[in-house]
Amino acid sequence: SLQQGPRAMGRRAMVEVSVLVAVAALLFGREAEAAVEGVQVQGTEVAGPGTRDPEVARMWQELEGAIEQGLPLALHTGSSNTTKFAMTPTTDCKGRLLAYEFAKNLQPTRSQLPTFDALELQTCQITRPTPTPRVTRVSLPRHATPSNTFHVCGSTGDDGYAGTEEAPFQTVAAALAATRRLRPLSKVIRNPGSIVLKAGVHFLADTMELGPADSGLTITGPPVGQGDAWLSGGIPLKTKWARHRSANASWNIWVTDLDGVPEQGFTGLNTLVQGTDDFRRVTRARYPNADPSEGAELCTRCWANGVKHWHKDLSCVGKASTVYIDLRDCDNNMKLPDGSSCKNDSAMWDTYNTYTNGHGGCCAPWSGDDSPYGPMGNYFCGNASAGGWVGFDDPRGNNRSQGLSPALPYGFDYNATDTRSGGDFLQTVQDAAGAVMHVWRDQGWFVNMFEVASHDPTAQSYKFATMESRGVTHVKGGWQGGRGWQVNASAINSTEYEYLLAGKWMIENIMEALDTENEWFFNTTERKLYLWPNSTSSAPPRDTTYVATNLTTLIKVVGTMDNPVKNITIQGLNFRDGADITMLQWGVPSGGDWGLYRGGAIFFEGAEDCSVRDSLFKRLDGNGVFVSGYTRRVEIDNNEFVWQGCSAMAGWGYTKENDGTDGQQPRFTKITGNYVHEIGHFEKQSSMWFQAKTCQSIIERNINFNGPRAGINLNDGFGGGTNISRNLIFNQCRESGDHGPINSWDRTAYISDLKTGEPSYRAVMNNVANNMIIANYGASQGFDTDDGSSFYDIHDNFFWMADGWKMDYGGHDSKFNDNIIYRGRPGGDGQNCVNSWPFLPGYGTEYARNKCIMPKDTNIGNLFHGCDCPGNAPGNNTGQSECGINFHDNSYYTMNGSAFINCAKPPLPLEKWQKTGSAAGDNANPLPTDDEMMEWAREKLGL
Repeated sequence: SLQQGPRAMGRRAMVEVSVLVAVAALLFGREAEAAVEGVQVQGTEVAGPGTRDPEVARMWQELEGAIEQGLPLALHTGSSNTTKFAMTPTTDCKGRLLAYEFAKNLQPTRSQLPTFDALELQTCQITRPTPTPRVTRVSLPRHATPSNTFHVCGSTGDDGYAGTEEAPFQTVAAALAATRRLRPLSKVIRNPGSIVLKAGVHFLADTMELGPADSGLTITGPPVGQGDAWLSGGIPLKTKWARHRSANASWNIWVTDLDGVPEQGFTGLNTLVQGTDDFRRVTRARYPNADPSEGAELCTRCWANGVKHWHKDLSCVGKASTVYIDLRDCDNNMKLPDGSSCKNDSAMWDTYNTYTNGHGGCCAPWSGDDSPYGPMGNYFCGNASAGGWVGFDDPRGNNRSQGLSPALPYGFDYNATDTRSGGDFLQTVQDAAGAVMHVWRDQGWFVNMFEVASHDPTAQSYKFATMESRGVTHVKGGWQGGRGWQVNASAINSTEYEYLLAGKWMIENIMEALDTENEWFFNTTERKLYLWPNSTSSAPPRDTTYVATNLTTLIKVVGTMDNPVKNITIQGLNFRDGADITMLQWGVPSGGDWGLYRGGAIFFEGAEDCSVRDSLFKRLDGNGVFVSGYTRRVEIDNNEFVWQGCSAMAGWGYTKENDGTDGQQPRFTKITGNYVHEIGHFEKQSSMWFQAKTCQSIIERNINFNGPRAGINLNDGFGGGTNISRNLIFNQCRESGDHGPINSWDRTAYISDLKTGEPSYRAVMNNVANNMIIANYGASQGFDTDDGSSFYDIHDNFFWMADGWKMDYGGHDSKFNDNIIYRGRPGGDGQNCVNSWPFLPGYGTEYARNKCIMPKDTNIGNLFHGCDCPGNAPGNNTGQSECGINFHDNSYYTMNGSAFINCAKPPLPLEKWQKTGSAAGDNANPLPTDDEMMEWAREKLGL
């Protein structure tokens, strides 16, 4: 019950908690007693399995009544983004309402109004629920006393006071200093302090840095009912507004001189309104303008078409230093001739059974990758890099003696008469230095940002700034995704055709772009802030203070493996005004497609048994909570992340090249009960949870919706042992495609000792179970097991509007069993129930007891290595592959009750396929009713 939290706890469970408190105190002392005591139950009875929430029951009655009366129902926006659609609005509404029911079951004490709105359930004739107040579990630890607890009030406190509740400090820094002056309780027991922030906004002048000597510290907000405490990384601006005379007299632009802000300026601006905790972002002046219908904050449609020409610089090609290890020469004990671990399990025989990495050269921009072992390098500069579209990024041609050379632009040309592509606006810019160009990769995987150095109106050309990293000069930017741009290799020497390929763009931080409401521009030379506050002619409101973002990290908890920080608790706080990280240098965490900045509003490294819970992260322009390097059992629980600039939570460890046996990785991180929505406003390759070189994570009971790409991204397969269960994820990939709400890669061979206790390339099986995943918008599979993904046990999930199981490019040793797949879209690329490349003998997969429902299709899917499944290739070390999938006891529900498999030309009907010895017990059936599907799903979801 403690693991599950209040969701499953009633009166009996509350008595059990009391008993556990007493037992914990006797056996383990005060800290354990406090840990158990910290689980508080709101109310007395919580609906358990088999008991439908009254509000949910009322909604089902409304939906059934609307269906009976023939009232109009509508498809969800993310369901209706194709002209041909298989699902009826009735079916769609029932699936969405089931998602809402699951949300209420996962997090019963949280207001699910945003979930209701994101599911667009009002289009199903269902009454919008009444919002409920936020519920937190804030209590001081058992060891807290008046003498070791210090209070902070930003409005009435004074750092000269004693820090008591009646005479609080003014700043958090003063309270932290006071905890450090506490005398230890004995020679071996320290006296950990507590800091209580009173309601209001607390501005941090500097990052709050905690080390091993601060172990045991609790930082908490006020008790429930006493308001919200906000911790801000911003600078409140002192303004004196005057009307600015612009070229257009109708423009409502105001200007003020600014002091007290960094010399380089700032990247973000938020409001602070007296008497309310609500605030909003002000948009940095940009072209094209943000869409007012999306609050001028989230911008999914405000991009310009491509430019005339992107400037290339290939002087870095072939200059990366590379690391290459061939791992295939295995003996009977799975060892190489030198006695080290070997790897021969992937059908990507020449690449995924090797280790490759690169440093410098064209990968120099991704130099934000320092580790205890030095730079970690870039998989995409290795000389055996492989996977989807990898070869299309390579300007080396057939020269493979050096690593890959990811290409990035160094500027661009435009056509001043091309109004469709924004050329007319680009021509008007007088001083472009410091502007930031945002550009989608051609395939829509991520957005790159580049700093502009200059504009030549005569040549109709912009140049990007450059910088130096480790002795290599390179473009400033482009590191926000893990890979370079797609290229047209045949046009490498062409002046007629474009070599660098890119998608749409927008440009910001330009005075000429300040042309609509809710925009700002700061002139770093004049030290003046220009603002268009609203659409009227009035001045900025007097009750509004503007806050410039300043700190990227608000709280940093850093120790070492040998001397870790322990038992830091951060609870019941609100975080705001974190600065943008996109133009700080990023690295490539591992062999997945993502780039990453090592940092967040809260940052842990060298930490054990720390927690962040019951907190709100709102309008932070970077990452939320980041666990780095050696961490153990960091808990991120029951928080809300909303309107985030990048990812909500992330983990990124260290390896010595591919060896992770030293343990310098996040392990046993608990990501539980979090509520994550509206994220990835700046970098579109952002997630609720991202992990690289991280293992044994526990990801449970989270609700995640409205994101630009995957909700959970597993960038590699290091170690394994991750558990993803009972999560609700939907409305992902809203601005991208070729991806899933959960996504994984495993291109890089890493050594760990988790599987056997000895160094090995084998990983512990990852568990993915009892989740509800809606693969709407640009998503494909519910779980996209992309290039090389291995060691996944995917079972008992409900995948709605999703393709089934996919194995791309050399994955192995996985299972896909007992899932329900409803593929609510016709046509596509045929990845209906299964889509698989081959396996090596002994390293295949099981596909069993799944229910796959295809309302407008009969094709089970694609098998790219023939119809003989699992197959009979010889088990040897030559890389000879086979189908490798053991199909059995699956049920396929189709439009006419028949099914075929695309494994040959022509495809085979299911009955003929079974006569070859494959797919024993598989069967084809007519479509089930909606209610039958809902009951199947309820069983998987524990409803």
